[in-house]
Amino acid sequence: MVTLSAFSQGKNFSIDRKDPLWIVKLNSQGLKPKAKDILDGYFLALYENQTHAELDEEYTHLIREIVSDAGVQNASQISITYDPGFQKLVLHKVIVWRDNQPLDQLITNKFKILQKEKDLSKFIYRGTYDAFLLLNDIRKGDRIEYAYTVKGSNPIYGKKLAATIYFEGSSSIGHLYNNLIFDKKRNLSLKNFNFIDKPKITEKDGLKMYEWESKLTKTSRVADFEPSWYNTEKRTQFTEYKNWNEVVNWGLSVNDYSNIKTPLLNKKTEELWKKAGADTTKYIESTIRFAQDEIRYMGIEMGIYSHRPNSPEKVIAQRYGDCKDKSLLLVHLLKAKGIEAYSAYVDTYSTIKTNEYLPSPFVFNHVVVMVDRKKVKTWIDPTISYQRGKFKELYFPNYGYALVLKKGNNALEQIRTTAAGKQIAHLKFNIADTLSDKASTLLIKTTYTGNYANNMRQELAESGAAEIEKSYAEYYADLYTDIEVDQPLKFSDNEQTNTIEVTESYKINDIWEEDTKTGEKYVAFYGDLIRHQLQKVAAKNRPAPLLLKFPTDLEQIITAEMPFESKRSNGEFKLENDQYSFELNRSQLGKTQTFHYKLRNLKAYIEGSNIKKYVKDREKISEYLTYYVDRKVIDPTLDVNPYTLVAFILTFIASGLYFMGLYKQSAPFDLERIEYAQPISGWLILLAIRMITLPIGLAYKLFSLGYFNGSIWDGIATLKYEYLIKGLFIIESVGFALLIAAAILCIILFFNKRERFPRLYINFSIGFITFTVIDFISGMLIAYSNKTPFADANESINVFISITISFAWILYLQRSEQVKETFVFTYPEIEWKSAIIKKNNDQLFTERVETIIEEESINDQAPVSNSDINNHEKF
Repeated sequence: MVTLSAFSQGKNFSIDRKDPLWIVKLNSQGLKPKAKDILDGYFLALYENQTHAELDEEYTHLIREIVSDAGVQNASQISITYDPGFQKLVLHKVIVWRDNQPLDQLITNKFKILQKEKDLSKFIYRGTYDAFLLLNDIRKGDRIEYAYTVKGSNPIYGKKLAATIYFEGSSSIGHLYNNLIFDKKRNLSLKNFNFIDKPKITEKDGLKMYEWESKLTKTSRVADFEPSWYNTEKRTQFTEYKNWNEVVNWGLSVNDYSNIKTPLLNKKTEELWKKAGADTTKYIESTIRFAQDEIRYMGIEMGIYSHRPNSPEKVIAQRYGDCKDKSLLLVHLLKAKGIEAYSAYVDTYSTIKTNEYLPSPFVFNHVVVMVDRKKVKTWIDPTISYQRGKFKELYFPNYGYALVLKKGNNALEQIRTTAAGKQIAHLKFNIADTLSDKASTLLIKTTYTGNYANNMRQELAESGAAEIEKSYAEYYADLYTDIEVDQPLKFSDNEQTNTIEVTESYKINDIWEEDTKTGEKYVAFYGDLIRHQLQKVAAKNRPAPLLLKFPTDLEQIITAEMPFESKRSNGEFKLENDQYSFELNRSQLGKTQTFHYKLRNLKAYIEGSNIKKYVKDREKISEYLTYYVDRKVIDPTLDVNPYTLVAFILTFIASGLYFMGLYKQSAPFDLERIEYAQPISGWLILLAIRMITLPIGLAYKLFSLGYFNGSIWDGIATLKYEYLIKGLFIIESVGFALLIAAAILCIILFFNKRERFPRLYINFSIGFITFTVIDFISGMLIAYSNKTPFADANESINVFISITISFAWILYLQRSEQVKETFVFTYPEIEWKSAIIKKNNDQLFTERVETIIEEESINDQAPVSNSDINNHEKF
């Protein structure tokens, strides 16, 4: 806030104790409101406002009545806002009435003229001043009366009249009087809101006067979460504009900068065009980003510039502007390359009700841009920063109706936009046992798209990663007291797809809480992302609709890896109507608990008649947003799945018998290969290690994944493809039995160096690869059905490595000479052993005979006798 002081004689401020001659003299007697209708300890006993359009003067007369000490605090100062640039403020009276005696407080040097910029925090500078008077010695029961006239009006309004007069406020008024005096030649249109009474109309001296008067007005209360467009106050809008085309022409005139020189604008146009590679779509996106992000928001809305934008050349030079400045700049940049673009007026408060107003430029409070390309209209708000993604997918708020400043246009246009953004949060808990000293971990990966990504990007730019990390940690500390940041916050921003991923990592030293009554340990999980979107209101009838947080499209998926199998938590809950929808899928697979929440708001508000139902629905939803898991471990002997267990046992027995038959199959042998068989060595030692560990690993995986667990089998019933997944479970149980039995057979064949081993192991490896792929796909299907992340990068890499190793051993067994020389033995063993013995005997006999003959020949002995030969044969 900027505050400057000046003497009261300056800044177009003066005192004239005489009321204007043109005003209607009024009896100021009114009624006192009921105590419940009085706010802040005082009420307006009189509110009088008279306007003379032809003199361009507005007279205001008020009487405040103090009824409590709170009123002394809240009503003991007078503040009148005006713009000295084109207005003069004339004070007529300031009187404090005590015991029906007047105390004159209209002392010039007591007034301070303060430049008080109320909207500076919103980066808007209006140049208005407040004439401020702090009254002394105000007491309960006093009546403060003051009157003043403001002369002059903003020249941007032109000569046509248009305004809205309110006849009710947040507190009851004892006596309300309004009038409007204007030339009877003027053609004014009037429209009443929330009442049907016509004003009193009189004519005198060529002037016409409308008068509205009432005693003890009703109070207008604002309900919780009431939409901005909902307005029950009695009011009258009047306008001299005949149709919307006249408003368009006014808008085009105040936006006209057709004759200015624009060297900076031209330079920026060519710079952006070059950056876009002469691509029109990319040029549109670049200009939007330039207007949104590089022209900072700051409005110097003094005088005519309250409604007239600054020239685009000036805005580029100063690199700041308000909504109308940024919009006109964007329009000029687009039109420079032949792209149809227009400024458009909207009202961010009346939105969907804007079309109910009479034509007037003062119906609106915001300026946006409409791009008409290939007969497709796209709406852009240049004041929204950090928007990314494709031009046609940019998020645009639901501003209701717009008046496009296009020559010849004579109608408001309804803006039809769809918010395609979504927020998906995956929370993965790894819960440490209560008996261990290990800490639990929490990994959160949140994906933001569309408008959610825009908001996250803006928060990151304005607050910084460190501040966001701190606020997140403090938030989760309210849920889990002993939590600390484990890894720094990570951001990943894909501007092309307008997607942001945020990763949080925490360590929770003691996540378990203790029930004070039972002493049992438990851990709680919260659907907090959903809870924050639910509006908390009282369940009662009210006429005001309930504003929903819109657009809302949220998913929160909580996966908890427990240290044991706890009580089963399977279940579904769905609540859906044409205004909002909620869905919960809660499941348990072994030690893994999963809670999958979805919430969508399908409309921006709920009618008052449906609020009771909303409150009941909110209570139902809230019941499902907190879940407690206590340390009651399931007895494993009672948690058996008979279907997969029976399938495994039968398959293992049948395959065992079949493989026993394969083991005993006779085969012809090659005696020469057997004689020169090589020992198991080299690479075969590594294969031996793999052979031994493989069935152990398969058995471990079979039991650790819970194929035989009854809780997991029951949990499958909650999944989308229940019967398909159950079928896969049985098929995989059969596959495990086949693989384990085959692996055992391969081990026996390997260490017996059977000739069949290479071929059988190759077939086994092919089966193992096929089974691994099916198992991976089954896991993805289960994860998809359960809406949880299936595999991280490490799991996928492990599967790839396992398959690659299997292929490598297949190639080795096919091509290795060592394999061919090692695995040469056949079944039955007795056959080739007998053949070896016989061959060895024959060889020994032959060698012996040859030795004897050789010895006798050398010694010149007689020929060998038959008896010697017979002796050799006996050997």
